[in-house]
Amino acid sequence: MILKLALLLHIISAIFWVGGMLFLVLVVAPYLKTISDPKAKSQIYQVVGKQYRFWGWVAIITLLITGPVMLHYLYAMPFSALFDPAFHGTGFGKAVIGKITLVTIIVISALVHDFWIGPKARNSPRHSQIARIFGRANLLVALLIVLFAVFIRAGGI
Repeated sequence: MILKLALLLHIISAIFWVGGMLFLVLVVAPYLKTISDPKAKSQIYQVVGKQYRFWGWVAIITLLITGPVMLHYLYAMPFSALFDPAFHGTGFGKAVIGKITLVTIIVISALVHDFWIGPKARNSPRHSQIARIFGRANLLVALLIVLFAVFIRAGGI
């Protein structure tokens, strides 16, 4: 029962997080290009971004909790395996370590984007450009994480 609940929450959270990033990049950003007033554009993006940020972090926290639960229950993998060189040599181990590495990168990047660069972007075109770059880079990393999740489920790289 725990595994099924963790899997359900993990998939829903991943769909929401990655889908939300795709929506922001593919729908909201192009729409904002049609608005000529920079202040209105910034205000819309700030409102949408703040609303998404809350639920995005709910999804991230859920993913960070359910991921290890699934590794334990689905693959009977002890935490100590992450530090075993023999595990790193397997295709499955490479996929798990790759995903964990990408998750670490994206969590740090999302923290920087959401709580340092994003707030500065309100009043700075330079920070606004940096925030866009971070957002798009995070989307690419998130898509790589999905790819590594597929590798894990398929037994490895």
